[in-house]
Amino acid sequence: MEEQHHDEHRPLPDADYESPETTPDGSIRLQYLDSVSSATSSRLSNYEAPDIDPEDEQAEERHAVPPAVPTTTPPSQTTPNWLPYTLRRIPLFLILGFCMLLDVAVIVVHVISSSNAGVVNDYGSTAKIIASKFVPTLLAVAFSLLASILLDDVKRTEPFARMASCTGADSKQSLRWTAGFWLPFPSPMGKGRLPLFSSTLVFVLGTLVVSPLSSVLFASETVVLDQKTMLHQLDLGSLTPIQPTPLATTYFRTISSILQNVSTSAWITNDYVILPFWPGNLSLIPLSPILSDKVQAWSTSTAIFSVDLYYKPMDYKWNSPGPSGDNYSITLASQSGCSLDFDLGNSSMIEVEGGETWVTTNDVTAYPFVDLEIDVDGDHTHLGSPNVTVHDCNEDEVLLSFTRTSFKPSNFNPANFSLSGQACQRTYYVGNSTVVVNLGKGQSVVTVNETEYKLTRTPISAPIANTAFLDNIFFDDANWTTHLDGARYAGHSHFVGPANLLGAKYQFDSERIIADAATGQSMQRVRRQFFAEILHTAFELMTVANAVDVPGSVISASRRVVVVPAVAISMEIVLSLLSILLATILYTTRPSNRVLGLYEDPSPIVSVTRLLTNSPSTLKTFTESSDGTPSNALNQSLSKSHFILTDGQIEATVLDASKTHDSREPLSSKTQADRSVDASNNHQIFSMWLLVPLLVLLCLTLAGIATLYHLSRSQGLYNTIFVYNISISIGSKQFNAVNPASILTALVAVIIGTWWGSFDTTLRKVQPYLALAKDPIPGYNGIAMSYKSSYLTWAAYRAARRRHWVLVLVSTGAFLTQVLTIAMSSLWTRAPGTLTESVGTTRTLELRSVPILTLSHHDGSEDDGKEAIEPILSNLTSSWIYGATTQLTLQGPDPSWSSDGWSFVPSNINLEPSRHVQNTGNSSELSFLSVNVTVKTPATRARLECSPYNFLDNKTRWLTKWDLTNETYWDISSNPSDLKVGYGLGPDQRFEDGVELGDSTSFYPGGETREGESVSFFVSPRRLLCCSNQTAGSAGLASIGYWSANLAPAKVYPHISDTWPANFTVKWIRGRAVEGIQQAIDWSDDSGGRLLFDGPPKMAALNCQPVIEMADAEVTVDADTGRVTSYEILETPRAYEDAWNSPWVKYRQKHNTDPSNSRGSDSRSRDDGVNTTVSHGIIFVTSLLGAADLDNLGTHLRDHDSTEFVENTEEQTFNIRQSGLNVDYMTYAMLSLAGLDRHDRLLDPATLARTANRTFATMYQHFINHNLSLESGGYVYQPVGARLPADVGQREGGPEKESRETAPSPSGRTEIVMKVSRPVELLMISTPAAWICIAILSYLIVSCGVLMLAARGYNNMLPGTVDTIADTAALVAGSGKLLELARGRSTNDIKSDRGVLAKLDWFDDAEGQKRWGVELFEGEAEPDGHDSDASRQDESP
Repeated sequence: MEEQHHDEHRPLPDADYESPETTPDGSIRLQYLDSVSSATSSRLSNYEAPDIDPEDEQAEERHAVPPAVPTTTPPSQTTPNWLPYTLRRIPLFLILGFCMLLDVAVIVVHVISSSNAGVVNDYGSTAKIIASKFVPTLLAVAFSLLASILLDDVKRTEPFARMASCTGADSKQSLRWTAGFWLPFPSPMGKGRLPLFSSTLVFVLGTLVVSPLSSVLFASETVVLDQKTMLHQLDLGSLTPIQPTPLATTYFRTISSILQNVSTSAWITNDYVILPFWPGNLSLIPLSPILSDKVQAWSTSTAIFSVDLYYKPMDYKWNSPGPSGDNYSITLASQSGCSLDFDLGNSSMIEVEGGETWVTTNDVTAYPFVDLEIDVDGDHTHLGSPNVTVHDCNEDEVLLSFTRTSFKPSNFNPANFSLSGQACQRTYYVGNSTVVVNLGKGQSVVTVNETEYKLTRTPISAPIANTAFLDNIFFDDANWTTHLDGARYAGHSHFVGPANLLGAKYQFDSERIIADAATGQSMQRVRRQFFAEILHTAFELMTVANAVDVPGSVISASRRVVVVPAVAISMEIVLSLLSILLATILYTTRPSNRVLGLYEDPSPIVSVTRLLTNSPSTLKTFTESSDGTPSNALNQSLSKSHFILTDGQIEATVLDASKTHDSREPLSSKTQADRSVDASNNHQIFSMWLLVPLLVLLCLTLAGIATLYHLSRSQGLYNTIFVYNISISIGSKQFNAVNPASILTALVAVIIGTWWGSFDTTLRKVQPYLALAKDPIPGYNGIAMSYKSSYLTWAAYRAARRRHWVLVLVSTGAFLTQVLTIAMSSLWTRAPGTLTESVGTTRTLELRSVPILTLSHHDGSEDDGKEAIEPILSNLTSSWIYGATTQLTLQGPDPSWSSDGWSFVPSNINLEPSRHVQNTGNSSELSFLSVNVTVKTPATRARLECSPYNFLDNKTRWLTKWDLTNETYWDISSNPSDLKVGYGLGPDQRFEDGVELGDSTSFYPGGETREGESVSFFVSPRRLLCCSNQTAGSAGLASIGYWSANLAPAKVYPHISDTWPANFTVKWIRGRAVEGIQQAIDWSDDSGGRLLFDGPPKMAALNCQPVIEMADAEVTVDADTGRVTSYEILETPRAYEDAWNSPWVKYRQKHNTDPSNSRGSDSRSRDDGVNTTVSHGIIFVTSLLGAADLDNLGTHLRDHDSTEFVENTEEQTFNIRQSGLNVDYMTYAMLSLAGLDRHDRLLDPATLARTANRTFATMYQHFINHNLSLESGGYVYQPVGARLPADVGQREGGPEKESRETAPSPSGRTEIVMKVSRPVELLMISTPAAWICIAILSYLIVSCGVLMLAARGYNNMLPGTVDTIADTAALVAGSGKLLELARGRSTNDIKSDRGVLAKLDWFDDAEGQKRWGVELFEGEAEPDGHDSDASRQDESP
């Protein structure tokens, strides 16, 4: 059986061809074939093939696809069952399966994404970008291409299916039928119409829906993952009963939280204390303010503690004596009925000191606030404080607030007296609730389900905690006064119990407390925080071993590739519909349902010719009605005919023979010129009206992508038109928003591809005719060849082998348009970014060059420095030492405009916070992002250069060994009997005669005692008394750590040195301490016993020089908070000399002038005195070194005699004293950095130096921000151009004043430019995709230009289109030789015979009439393959 090779189908496999039955060849190749061979053999020697050898062509096709169909003419095939490849069973099943697999794949990834909040994590991996962007579009484009080929095969076989039906079809529905691209849309109504309708709908949906939507199927978003797991939780059973043990750190954290408004633990909120829980991968119990640096959320049900304070305001009433002579009294009563009566007796004078007392109702007293006096004959007798009687108080506690005043009861004036109170009822609760901990952005936020908690809470019972004991601790006045003594800061006012902390919140101003309507809320805040810190202290004693497992979830935010639900649902519906349509096509195109009546592919010219060879009626219709060119006569004649395709032949039936030629003009009456005119009036093959718009579209697209790429790289695509998202919802169901940019660009690519494909289809269809019109060519290049079913690169390859170069360009372009669709679909990604713009502003501050100015009423004493230090330490609500210690110990944030030890001079940032930049169409992560400002500004930092002392191994240099059995010096009966030897801090300084017993409170780095530089163990040269660590009667390890000045000889605080920067010492002492060792005789420094060690302790000590530097910097800060996000130091840091150059310089005033503030820039009249200037570095260091001993500061901060020789353990404002620990805040911060339970680490000099350096730098940062104003500056920053006042006074011991300090002040402002970065959504363009698009579009533009140039020649070569079967039939109907050839030989025979030459030209038919058509060539072919007719020298196809 002879096999037929269809080269036009080579790109597609032929796995399931329905082979027709065959019989042995009837062989009609008789004498005619021999005559043709002999007739053409003489011409072959002169013919040069313009292309390839036919054997190569056949080899090419055999290599591409195995042969499938026999090609011999009937009767070699008894059944005309030929089908195009895409309509055969297996290929069509594969297309259907591919569509169904796409549908299943979309459903699967949709389900996975919905179930797992995404498909995979997105870490910017190239593979994942390709998988999420390129692959979906690639598959969609592949399906669209298959749909296009399927539609093409259905359309080109549709006329044959109509003619092969039992009724046949008229010419309009058969020979003259031409299908548009897909408009007008075919109707499904009518027999046999479903294949065309279904295939058209498949193509439209695949091209215009599936392909564009595939580009936005996946998106990268930040999603929430909820993972159910077991969490660890502290076991409440092992925690209870809670044993309240307040430590110094308990009060420190409470005071820090209230005054500094910082979080001390994430488990402590303003209202609740949460029993901690945490994931199992944490090795320690997280108790800090930041529980983890991961972006997560933890959730479970846990125990919640709270204390509610129900408060009622109390108003006072003045009671004057009645007629019966009652005493004066004051009644303070609440609306609840609780009242307090103050019996003033018959006093003649009432002195009110002022202040607050917060006590239980059982402990209410007027002492020491009110003092009564009586005047008897001029003698004033103190009666003490009035009695207070409590009536009908169901409340537990009261707050009383007094203002300072004095008055006579007989002259009472309400305007001069204020008294208020709060009657409070407290209740401790415990309950359970679902708690969510949100981690990230440098914070941990705990959220309690309050409704659930209030439904489950019950008052705390004794098995959980002794609430009465909790109250006793809270109201313990001694503890509060020790850690925060309000009397030190409030002059003559008094504060009792927790009122010390409440008063500090109001700057110890009783009038503010009385006037504040929210005082009750402030009380509740203090109450809750102290209770929380008590529980926190109990939590700290627990370990991971005290944890139980509870069910919970870990919710994490992750950038993941997600499936956009709206797109996925749309694609699922469309792909399901496509599957149904493809199944319909599969069923309706079976030969039993759709008969074609074809033995072979009808695309080649010779195949169409063969359909006419045995149909005289059909041939007559075409020969009598047409000369081969398009004419109205042919159309009229065909319109009266009906055609039936049977047994491989088209039979024509004239419907009305009498009218067939009535209006027909005889062909012989037309000249060739007339025919040319008729031809010129026909439709052109390539219309410029279609090519020019396509070229414009290509140019605009190229320009648009190039412009957007440039904008994306230069400033970003942030405008609303680029980033607007279309939100999709169905009812209340919200789906992910879709950005239309990818869809629009995909649609543009589809339009370009479709438009270009129409030209590609046309050129592939007419290319054989163009080749025939140019030269006589063999069959394999002309009548036996077709490109109709060759696509993309296969068509380009075949065209290149035949040197059809324009078709090569166009078919390659058709392939590249598919790549363009993929690239343009993957062009865009929506991501967060920033918009940067320059904004002018003014800088009002600069680094201080003028020293700080203060006025002293003292003349030449050391107290002038203490007066300068006092305001720096007195305001506890803005205390820089508290703030720095809180940051270091509780992981608090850096101060504004500070980072990594550097502080940057702030600028005035006045932005438009509501400025409209873009509308994204939906909420995004940007709502949580801030506007950043970048500015160049001076920067400063402080650091330490420390070196360890090298004599510490010689313990006699800093220890004294005592014989505790010596009864002369020690009280043996009172001291521990097992302690025989003790070691005291300080070298032995007993006189040689043994008369005086003593050891020093300092050591001497230089070795000379009393004459060289000295370093005290405490802050000042006082003896340490605290703190031992007694456990079951035995001494445990204790630690002592203080920063102290290296005092020059004869120097006292704060004048610690004549030269600056002056060194100081950082110490850490560790040993087994015993306190309260009694001496046998009364020495002046004996106050409750001595602190000794039972063995030589260890000490690490560093000699540190403070260094303050400055440099120019560029810093980026959050415009709202001033938080530094990044910075760059622009130069090598240099010494900040102005920080040290004015060490307590005095100016004697000659006039009554006074600076308005301690930083001085203007003045006002006041008493004479001595103005003192001091550089900020000096006052910073001296304040830091003196804060832990407020008794040594003098002025009204001191209520103890400064000559005392021992530390005051009752004063712990800036100290931590608890069992086994006695440190200042700086050393406590260092211990926190090293590990609060890792005391031995600080014995390492390197660790001690590292932690000291960070602590010093952080303290300096907070010192800079202390009371800082953008207008008046602060201690380190000054207004631009600030100078000392001109009348500051006469400088003592030097020039009157320095010119730079008192020169006229400039304008005070400097104009600067800052870069403002606003968070925006950006449409990011993929660089590879952009360049691919640009390259392809450039190619298409060039190819389109070439096609436009070639189109004119093509239009001249062919008088009209060859779109229909009738067009081809008209060209061959009068070609007798070609008809005879088609009758006798198969298409493959003709293709392989190089001697069969044909040409499209004018020729004389059998009747001698001129016809335009395809006929075998019998003339001499020119060697170069060109026709000799010069009039036809057009462009080569």
